[in-house]
Amino acid sequence: MKYFAVLVILYASLLCTCYSKSTEKNEKSVYFIFSEECFDKLVLQKDFLNIECIKKTLSELISYSIVALSVILKAPQIFKIVQKSKVTGLSFDSIFFELFVYSFSIAYNMHKQNPWKLYAENVAILIQTVIIVALYKIYEKQFTMRQFYIRTAIFIGINLPLFTGLIPNSVFNLAIIINICLIMFARLPQIWSNFRNKDTGQLAFITIFLQFAGAAARCFTILVSSTDGMLILLNVISVTLNFTLVFQMIAYWNSKKGKTD
Repeated sequence: MKYFAVLVILYASLLCTCYSKSTEKNEKSVYFIFSEECFDKLVLQKDFLNIECIKKTLSELISYSIVALSVILKAPQIFKIVQKSKVTGLSFDSIFFELFVYSFSIAYNMHKQNPWKLYAENVAILIQTVIIVALYKIYEKQFTMRQFYIRTAIFIGINLPLFTGLIPNSVFNLAIIINICLIMFARLPQIWSNFRNKDTGQLAFITIFLQFAGAAARCFTILVSSTDGMLILLNVISVTLNFTLVFQMIAYWNSKKGKTD
């Protein structure tokens, strides 16, 4: 219970930090999901055919839904690892690079002072991914403490300057390009491992599917809310790679059952 409380405090504190960094660019809203203009048109004037306001309102609703569901996104994966007491089929390289995907995304969006609802899910997923890294250390006996400490030092050493403003603003212009590379490094080793083994090991289908659904939904909100071409490209690549993992889960489902029987 105390570990759960710590996670809640961590998530709340990071979320508050994200919110405080982004309030300057937030548009005033009504009931969270309507802009003042769209509330007037859709609710007061009952202009239900206003496509632009429908898209904006739907985008807002999806954004809040993504943030809410992200809190339990990796719970099935965490539960499966604990239940089976093993991490078979999980690529540590994928998990490790995934940490950077989420931390870089948080740092970039905070720097750009983007609305917190466009990236707050990364906070929750980052914390859950850290839990999976810890479980990997516990259940993978070949993974030594030395390896764990080295990777921890690398993660903190790279991220500390990003979140403390110790690097020049120009570096953040490369953040999206770096994140595109990171998300490929995070997904491709797992995709290759699945393909090579013709099996997805201890990967949890619910988590993988929710990642794909969340990426697709976030891609929609970005297309509606942003004109940043690189940001759109990042999300399209994310959707494609997550769909590939879902496809592999379905394609190798029978081989997985065969090993279980």
